[in-house]
Amino acid sequence: MTTANLPPKKSGTWVVIGLLALAVLAVIASRVFYFSSDSAVDVLRQEGLQAARQTMPLSQEGKKLLPIAEQKEMEAIYTEAFQVLSVEEQQRFMTLAKKGPAATDAEIKETATLLDKAMRSLAPERVARLWELVSKAVQLAQQKTPTSSP
Repeated sequence: MTTANLPPKKSGTWVVIGLLALAVLAVIASRVFYFSSDSAVDVLRQEGLQAARQTMPLSQEGKKLLPIAEQKEMEAIYTEAFQVLSVEEQQRFMTLAKKGPAATDAEIKETATLLDKAMRSLAPERVARLWELVSKAVQLAQQKTPTSSP
């Protein structure tokens, strides 16, 4: 896919949408049990659609708290991953991800499916690095805004 086929980029749009979607994927795809601890990893490993809705704002807020270099690194990884999606899939993904926590259950699942397709195109070390960055973002957001345990 050439750059000409990609929709116009808005500053940070892919990163924010990617963070939201990665949070959704991490929650839905997770196979671990929920623990009452509020660590970033535990928050990202919670299962279910409600957990996805709770994680989205944390990852979005936390991205803004990362150092600029890490924000740019995230953006580069997301850009690389989303190149595997067709223009129609990219547009659908952006439409769904912009809904954030207000998305329906079916829309969250569809977003996770598209993100999964994109993430599978990345080398394992790129996925691992992205996971580190998202975990750090969630942790920063948790430190900034106290949350209550479910």
